[in-house]
Amino acid sequence: MSQQSGEPATPRAADPRGSWRAVIDIGTNSVLLLIARWHGDDLEIALDQATITRLGKGVAASGVLAPESIARTLAVLKQYRETAERHGATPLAVTTEGVRLASNRDDFLTPAAAVLGAPVRLLSGAEEAELSYRSVAQELGPTTALRVLDIGGGSTELAVGEGERLISSVSHPIGAVRLFERFVTQDPPAPSEVAQIEKTALETLQRGQPLDPEPVLTGLAGTVTTAAAMLLGLTQYDREQVDGSTFTIDQVRDLRDRAARVTVAERCQIWPTLEPARADVIVAGMTILLAAMQHCGATSLAVRDRGLRYALIERE
Repeated sequence: MSQQSGEPATPRAADPRGSWRAVIDIGTNSVLLLIARWHGDDLEIALDQATITRLGKGVAASGVLAPESIARTLAVLKQYRETAERHGATPLAVTTEGVRLASNRDDFLTPAAAVLGAPVRLLSGAEEAELSYRSVAQELGPTTALRVLDIGGGSTELAVGEGERLISSVSHPIGAVRLFERFVTQDPPAPSEVAQIEKTALETLQRGQPLDPEPVLTGLAGTVTTAAAMLLGLTQYDREQVDGSTFTIDQVRDLRDRAARVTVAERCQIWPTLEPARADVIVAGMTILLAAMQHCGATSLAVRDRGLRYALIERE
């Protein structure tokens, strides 16, 4: 499934100055393509697209990437390279936790490099956290007590800083796909399964850096932006409405509880912006979000439709 935001996805002619930059973020659940360029301090977005391929399906348990997951992801990378080239851009590709966990990572990285025409950079957890933080901080400028949460399919990064100064960051081995596969056996999940996800997420987060309470947590990535679209009651995903929206922890918990009481099929009917390929793991993702808000002492969630791909768009 694919989600697009920003400017219309109609391919643009290659820019004669060659200034468009393309970044591909290959995650455990989704593959994202950002094509953008800087004009001074303003970032112009040509395309921001996400396609769910679930590259890391089962990898936390098996330790290997499945051939069918690799094939799905390579097909999307081929499409993304063609799209980037139509904009006159050569994509920079990075990948994260799902591939870090895999003993057969070269079975993906080697053909992916061939498809893209360049090696895929395997990020560390620390690099993930830093890039996620920078993607927000570079736009907000001088602020205080910025906390950035990036919930992925295989890991969750929590970064703490002040303005553009990163103070500390941790990559935690919890993610929406990872905890769904570990704990959920029913549709809808049993209350005990949801409670176990929350307990595991909170205990894992608490093994990281101790934090003083801070009222606002800034959230990134598919779980958070999807939850925002659901809370806004959107019938079609709209980046302009999602980006910058804020919600209380009670609103997030109420949404999680409502989603947990219905089946995957019913979730897609109730919330039109919830993609079928994400609908099974969304409860686990929102439960990680709730645990993170508790861990940070946050009463409010600030949503940003950004992510580490934004920090990798180089300035001229």
